Amino acid sequence: MVDVTVEVERDHLAKLVRPTQPASAVIELIWNALDADADEVRVDFERNDLEGIEAVTVTDNGAGIPASASKTAFSKLGGSWKAAAKISPGKKRPMHGRDGEGRFRSLALGEHVSWRTVADDVDGRFETTITADAARPEVFNISERKPTSERTGTRVRILASGRPLSTLDSDETERRIAKEFARHLRRFRVISVIYDGKPVDPATIINVSHTKEIELEPSHVLGNPILEIIEWSAKFGRELVLCDGEGFPLADFPPRISAPNFNFTAYVSWPGFDPADVLLADTGHENYLPILSQVRFAIRDYFKNRARERIAEVVESWKTESVYPFSGEPKDVVESAKRDLFDVVAAQAIPALTGDRRSKRLSLRLIREALEQSPTALQRVMRDVIELSEEQIQDLAALLDRTSFSAIISAARLVSDRLDFLRSMEYLLFDERVKNDVLERTQLHRIIAAESWIFGDQFAVAVDDEGIQQVLKRHLESLGRETLNLAHVEVEGKKTAIVDLMLTKTIEDSQRQHHLVVELKRPSVRVGHKEKSQIEQYGMAVANDPQFRGADTKWDFVLMANDVSPEVKRLARKKGQPPGLIHDDDELDLRIWIKDWGWLIEERRRALHFIRDRLVLNSSTDDGIELLRQKHAEYLPESAFQLDE
Repeated sequence: MVDVTVEVERDHLAKLVRPTQPASAVIELIWNALDADADEVRVDFERNDLEGIEAVTVTDNGAGIPASASKTAFSKLGGSWKAAAKISPGKKRPMHGRDGEGRFRSLALGEHVSWRTVADDVDGRFETTITADAARPEVFNISERKPTSERTGTRVRILASGRPLSTLDSDETERRIAKEFARHLRRFRVISVIYDGKPVDPATIINVSHTKEIELEPSHVLGNPILEIIEWSAKFGRELVLCDGEGFPLADFPPRISAPNFNFTAYVSWPGFDPADVLLADTGHENYLPILSQVRFAIRDYFKNRARERIAEVVESWKTESVYPFSGEPKDVVESAKRDLFDVVAAQAIPALTGDRRSKRLSLRLIREALEQSPTALQRVMRDVIELSEEQIQDLAALLDRTSFSAIISAARLVSDRLDFLRSMEYLLFDERVKNDVLERTQLHRIIAAESWIFGDQFAVAVDDEGIQQVLKRHLESLGRETLNLAHVEVEGKKTAIVDLMLTKTIEDSQRQHHLVVELKRPSVRVGHKEKSQIEQYGMAVANDPQFRGADTKWDFVLMANDVSPEVKRLARKKGQPPGLIHDDDELDLRIWIKDWGWLIEERRRALHFIRDRLVLNSSTDDGIELLRQKHAEYLPESAFQLDE
């Protein structure tokens, strides 16, 4: 028999063995067993006459601790062989342990701990016993080894000695243990964990039909990150967990996305996550920012679809139960919009809609009537009758405070969304914290292409990010002509000139075409003579080509900018001509403009004022930001998601 002393500062050991949450210590012991390639782990309690827990035993059928390795294993703190190995030597499973602290955590459960372990050594199979006391946590007593024919494995027994362990005997602890090992048990079906006589079953806490694995786009030579989303049926909250290539968790962060009424953990496995700096991943670390941005977009998209699915499932169940307060098909678009809004609102109340059919029918009827009456009445019903929490009421208020006239829900939503979009554009283009991060082609361009109404409802996108020759070719096609010779249509000094957008409309009471060619500049770019020359060259490519003369077509070439130099601004504000106009060719009906976003946004806002005031619509920057996140999240810089954290 030999005593092994751990050479480490006593105050550090004292922190490890200090009585803490018993569940954490038990979880650590289970992981130790699984790291030793155990297929079965049992956690049992020894109880006194009053059902209090006096001892805890954790038994496994793993590889055990070889006698020849016991002294080394118990004499060191830190530098565990597991940290380098990462996967178990026998069954090649990812290992949890890294720091060699698990044996000390067991002393947090009780005053005395013993390990009885059977393992194969170089010269046979042997049994070894190791003991430790909380009074001297740095000393481990290791017995002489004894030959044995028993199966390999380890049994850890902790005597509580009066320490309170009642929390181990609770539903909350059982759910916590099920959550901790759910992913591992689902991945390795051969493993079983028995807790107090009952198998730990991930299905009791997982929404089994709604887990998803997503392979993300390659972002590094080390391979594609794998995103796994697990929805919990219990209220565990939301986590984003970064894992190494073997799936071992390294760090966790808030997911920073909106997913009301969903509890989930999103695991991201990637060999490029370095334990040394992974804790900085959520602070804008340049190596990890592209991956986290991609991950969050994927999670948002997943739960956007899940929210739609959940509403559809619930509405269908209400219809089956004959408690849905609408019948037949919607008679018009307003009725359809009203039902859609009702479905979204009623879905907020799902957790509270319990009881028999009569109760559900009454509750849903009250929601419909209150929705048609006013947002105030609806909130009163949801608070006092349906009994939603204040947080849920606030979410509902944000949804409903846009308008008080349910008869024109469809028009109200359209105008409200447009006002919010204008607010969001001001935020993207002018907010000092964001505007320098907004890119031209991959972000601003894509958003404007999807919101072309900002240049006028009559316009439709005809060309998106194509060369000037394609713009002209599309024009000829719109006139019904055969394609003419476009080879000589060039922009000076450019082999290929790309325009951002061409919008087209037919002028009322005629067959004339009106083309609006838009060139966008990112907010951080100041428009000077170089940019002015670019839009002029685009326009001149049309003006100088004889095959377009005589066509009954109106052309406007517009450069949209956030910041215009004083010299160019003076040219665009000449007396006697509209603001922004720098060239006007009456013969070709061609005009060239330089306009700033502030002017266009204000012009569109004025056009919406009349309807806004009569619908009592409210619009704020926060509403606009949220609208951008919902509709155009994939085109936003990461900074747009961090301002409200």
